[in-house]
Amino acid sequence: MHIKSTTHEHGPSGHVYDYEGDFSVIDDQITWQAEVSRAGDQARSFSGTIKLTSPTIAALAEQVVRDAIVKRVDAFADRHSASAQP
Repeated sequence: MHIKSTTHEHGPSGHVYDYEGDFSVIDDQITWQAEVSRAGDQARSFSGTIKLTSPTIAALAEQVVRDAIVKRVDAFADRHSASAQP
């Protein structure tokens, strides 16, 4: 499945990131990959696996993947915002 291009604003920094991705539900897990960029920066690839602990999660796969992408973007932005501060 494909997640169309969308944006996410990192709260602490206010930076806006664009991302889009793809995911698959296979057996007992969701695998995903995303391309993430911020204006003027080189795009970065993120990927992950989400264990299915309930059949309900598969039905909500797109939202679960979006949440995972946003968490990864926020963690990346937190690390890079902290290193830019004096």
